[in-house]
Amino acid sequence: MIEKDQIQTLKAISHPIRLEILRYLRDGASCATLANKAFPISQPNLSQHLKALKDAGIIDFAKRGTKRCFYICKPTLISPLLELLESEHDTIVRSSDELAEEIKSLRIN
Repeated sequence: MIEKDQIQTLKAISHPIRLEILRYLRDGASCATLANKAFPISQPNLSQHLKALKDAGIIDFAKRGTKRCFYICKPTLISPLLELLESEHDTIVRSSDELAEEIKSLRIN
């Protein structure tokens, strides 16, 4: 049976911006002010997404002076998941293209 924390994790990463945040953090910790420059969203919006990921236990932060530097605290879960999603996207795109070519070749003029 799927546990409540597993459901919360899946819900937290299901948003496209949150997936991009995780891709960004996959390379290492980043302070929120630097991350804010990497995403075309407002600072309050970024804060909400970071909070959702933190509440789900996916990321955490360490204080460096007045800054909060975020990092992935479940890299053994998130890194393979991101790799899977990226590889599946390539497969889906390739399959769609192949299907389009097949449909094109079957058209009767």
